Amino acid sequence: MKKYIDLTLDLSEGMPVFPVKWYPKPKFTMVLTPDIDPSGRYASSALVFMHAGTHVDSPMHFGEVERPIDTISLEVLCGPTAIIDMYDKPNGAGITAADLEARCPKSARRGDRVIIRTGFTTKFWGHPNYFSISPYLTKDAAEWLVEKGFCLVAIDFQTDKPGDATFPVHNTLLRNHVIIVEYLTNVEEISSDRVTMYALPLRFKGLEASPARVIVVEE
Repeated sequence: MKKYIDLTLDLSEGMPVFPVKWYPKPKFTMVLTPDIDPSGRYASSALVFMHAGTHVDSPMHFGEVERPIDTISLEVLCGPTAIIDMYDKPNGAGITAADLEARCPKSARRGDRVIIRTGFTTKFWGHPNYFSISPYLTKDAAEWLVEKGFCLVAIDFQTDKPGDATFPVHNTLLRNHVIIVEYLTNVEEISSDRVTMYALPLRFKGLEASPARVIVVEE
């Protein structure tokens, strides 16, 4: 029997956002309500930053303007996915190539997607220090992921070390056309080391990223 698991954070007004002045906060507006619409409808609009909550980064995010989010193929966004457990990584710790090599399941294949899970977002989403205490990938971990031939990397923590404005992991992955999915939740509900993942961003034409609904299916 199949099990469907939603790994997506809610988008809402007041949700956690990266603590910098330029980061727009989500805003929802009810454009129509039954008291003003003769047809009795509700209709709304939303201002949502492309990197808010669970989202997909395309190579355009770090300079490859010819590869925006609407060009990422379904064959990359959907398919067999290996699970790498890093639950023992403490807050603020780097996940290295050696860590990934030691924990990567034997079922993993070149061309797979991979979920690296720590449980961090499930436990700490909404914590006032969420964005400063996250585990992260090291540059050699990113190089390992590229070498192993994964086409997409999905994580439940921040990609780069908090405060590192050089973004070595984003650069290494995206410039090698390895797609990044950030801020998964509910990863602890996955019981297999191999699942089918569907990471579906909206088709914002010419933009670098998009919020996404991300689910996995276990057989």
